Amino acid sequence: MKNDIEKRLFLLKKETEDIFANLESLDHDLLRKNGKGWSIIQVLSHLNMAEIISLEYMKKKMLAGRKMKKVNMINKARMWVTCGFLQTGLKWKAPSYISNPNGDYSLSEIKSKWEATRMKIHDYIDNYPDEWLNRAVYKHPMAGRLSLIQAIDSFIYHQRHHVHQINRIRKELSI
Repeated sequence: MKNDIEKRLFLLKKETEDIFANLESLDHDLLRKNGKGWSIIQVLSHLNMAEIISLEYMKKKMLAGRKMKKVNMINKARMWVTCGFLQTGLKWKAPSYISNPNGDYSLSEIKSKWEATRMKIHDYIDNYPDEWLNRAVYKHPMAGRLSLIQAIDSFIYHQRHHVHQINRIRKELSI
């Protein structure tokens, strides 16, 4: 199963690289300019913050070890519904603890911060015990308790959801 997680992490990395490649040519001020809500930099900052907070939660939860509940069909169904919802492009309010992302970064700064976050996620996964892969180590704001592989899936779908937002902002700002 760790092999499946590594494949998903590779996909997440590739899609993140695509986001940055599509933004590299844009002017720094435009990346920090707000549309009808967040700026593009704030969206990227939000995504990074979400992964940082998620990783910290999973590290803390892992301390419970065998006491972590096993993932069941209800958890899997909630994840499936959440991923479907994230693909619609509909908007909803971010949880309060990540609803005010920093927009003062440059594109290279947020990219560097995000790469550091991803390295920490890789380290965490490398040290994650195989016998806990079916345990609910993560608590998603919408889907509820999830396994490690489902947590990575939630990162993928969350990021894809915000690509819609980045495209909307670009359209609003004519960039």
